[in-house]
Amino acid sequence: GSGDRALQEAGRVALERLTSDLRLAGYGMDPGMAFDFGAAASPMDRAILQPGVSTVPFGGFQCANPVTCRDHVDQPDELVFNSRDPNFGKLVVTAPNPPSASQLVLQGPLNTPLLAGQILQVVCYSGNLYWAYVTVEKQVDATTSPTVTVPLLAATGGGSDFGAQNAFLTADGCFAGEVRAFKIDRHRYFIETYAPDGALVPWGTAGARPYLMLDQGLRDATGAAIHSVVAQDVEDLQVAYVFPLAPAGTQVRGATLGTQLQNVALGIDLAPATIPAIPLYSTASRDVARTTGHPSNVRAVRVAVVVRQPQGDLSISEPDLPAVFNRDVIAREANRRRAVFQTAVSIPNLESRGPIFPTYGQAGVASDAPLNHGGG
Repeated sequence: GSGDRALQEAGRVALERLTSDLRLAGYGMDPGMAFDFGAAASPMDRAILQPGVSTVPFGGFQCANPVTCRDHVDQPDELVFNSRDPNFGKLVVTAPNPPSASQLVLQGPLNTPLLAGQILQVVCYSGNLYWAYVTVEKQVDATTSPTVTVPLLAATGGGSDFGAQNAFLTADGCFAGEVRAFKIDRHRYFIETYAPDGALVPWGTAGARPYLMLDQGLRDATGAAIHSVVAQDVEDLQVAYVFPLAPAGTQVRGATLGTQLQNVALGIDLAPATIPAIPLYSTASRDVARTTGHPSNVRAVRVAVVVRQPQGDLSISEPDLPAVFNRDVIAREANRRRAVFQTAVSIPNLESRGPIFPTYGQAGVASDAPLNHGGG
């Protein structure tokens, strides 16, 4: 009974955390950046590019081969997505000017630290109504000071992250007016397995304990990556994606037994052949561009976790990890009861037809009125 209760609790915690974060996917940012399947051509819509650069590679977490690095038929999947934090919005006090484009000066106080690796979306509220994504270089401690200086990674013209775009903060006149900075939260859910002595070991190692983990791309004050435990004894994570406007028979991808998702038209298509290849905010809701397998066309995600009892029980003989979605049965150590917990999560923010400019402006300023998209 104790083992069953622990199993049920771990499954509940895992799905609650996953689904609560997943519902926000794509909120307040370019829809093409909601899901990260590895390095891809720039899916930016309202986000501007760096001077002289026609595209900014996108993909914030290490990924050897796009799409296949996230989906597997013989081991756990990874689920990686992004959203804007609806609770963080800071006025940029001083307009960035060379050479100060390497930092932002925000209005204080700062109630919680900004960690190294944190992505900020810098939005100008006048002129072209542009935004740019920048990256915090090192930790900024919480403070009650009326101003907070945030160091930024140098502009590099792209790379494996969002691409530090701080050069744009001096390139367009709109950033000299009212400007706000927002947090972009990154979520990478995955499985890690630890031996009894605490050493990280390969998935499926006998005698080791698996955990559902969360990596947000952040580093602590020492520069070490921060990996957080979400739930213990989660042996597997499997994910499938729903494209309701895709051709009949292809709406659910990643759920066909034995078929790994690929970077192809009928899989996750990072470079669709349609024109425009990637849907923009201005693209009609039933346009052909919205029928492809591009990540911006995901409208729901099916998530499943396999949880085991924490302790072995000789009265139980269940030696297999049950099949889930496109992963077949895998032999495992016996004497542990296992259960599959799964759900489907709607992704409403990717339906947005206009940029989300929160109504954070100064009271009585006329330019704030047309920016009331606010996510509603």
